[in-house]
Amino acid sequence: MNLNSTSQLLARNEAQLVGNVLFANPEDTYPQTLTGQASVYAWCQSKTRYDALHQLGFAEDNLLFSEQWPADHEVEFDHVVIYQPKAKELLDYLLASVLPHVKEGGQVWLVGDNKSGVKSSIKRLEPNLDEVGKVDSAKHCLLFSGYKRRPVKPFVFADWIRSWTLTVAGQEMTLCSLPGVFGHGKLDKGTEILLNQLQQHRFMSDVSQARLLDFGCGDGIISLWLYGHTKANVTALDDSALALKATELTFAENNASEALTLIASNGLANVKGRFNYVITNPPFHTGVSTDYSVAESFFIGVKNHLTLNGELFVVANDFLRYPPILDAALGSHTRLFRDKGFAVYHGRQMKKK
Repeated sequence: MNLNSTSQLLARNEAQLVGNVLFANPEDTYPQTLTGQASVYAWCQSKTRYDALHQLGFAEDNLLFSEQWPADHEVEFDHVVIYQPKAKELLDYLLASVLPHVKEGGQVWLVGDNKSGVKSSIKRLEPNLDEVGKVDSAKHCLLFSGYKRRPVKPFVFADWIRSWTLTVAGQEMTLCSLPGVFGHGKLDKGTEILLNQLQQHRFMSDVSQARLLDFGCGDGIISLWLYGHTKANVTALDDSALALKATELTFAENNASEALTLIASNGLANVKGRFNYVITNPPFHTGVSTDYSVAESFFIGVKNHLTLNGELFVVANDFLRYPPILDAALGSHTRLFRDKGFAVYHGRQMKKK
């Protein structure tokens, strides 16, 4: 079992993790290693992490893939372990969600790589926890903890939804987002460029019966724009429970819920069937590190989910090594646009010669 450096640091201190222990948004399968000494729960916001724990036999009753921890969950936790997320606001969200479920005197742990900004996050623990301080450090990682010794506010999910209205590529829409979702609260430049290119493309006419897939849906902006211009049903996929919930909220806000199908999936693993159009602004980060693996696996597998003459549209930072991977997957590609550090690529599923 390969554990990252943060989990290895936790493992040095795991003798203290006894009783009821909740891992909030774990980064690997480390929670499984503690099931022999504690009653361990894992709240995963990543389908990849959820699937990995499930495959190892983690108790299903203690394993959750969801945007929030259930308010009516009856177990009080002796310990909650949080891995420092890339987005600081997501740390606030995780803390607010789990603290009502920590028993009085219970301990909250925060672990992270130095590059994640975990050192400054001690300030985010102090408003609700006492005796906050450093526990350990190793392999360029830090471990902090604090104790719950005072009442905390009930968690109200609606308070964390950010909504705003914008016009992009000829369409006005209202978007909803949650902490940790890509492009939270703002229009990503790459997405704007992609939608402007799609608006110019011929496929925007008479495709109401087409099957459309938005890979890595984030807050749902691409999916909603596609629906607005085609009136076709849209399938939106993401690894993140928060992103899927944000997309659901976005479609509901625009009275379009009936046009949306959501898929929680590690890459294309849970995708069935083929699509006429696949559109994506794919992720290329894991935490704070550049990671091509998700996008590369997607490009390799997408040909199995495109119809004959099915089309792929991709926007990406132009420094990413995507063109040769596209060529390997689909035989060829076209660069539709390149400017301001971004490129839009187009590929087509061609009949084998």
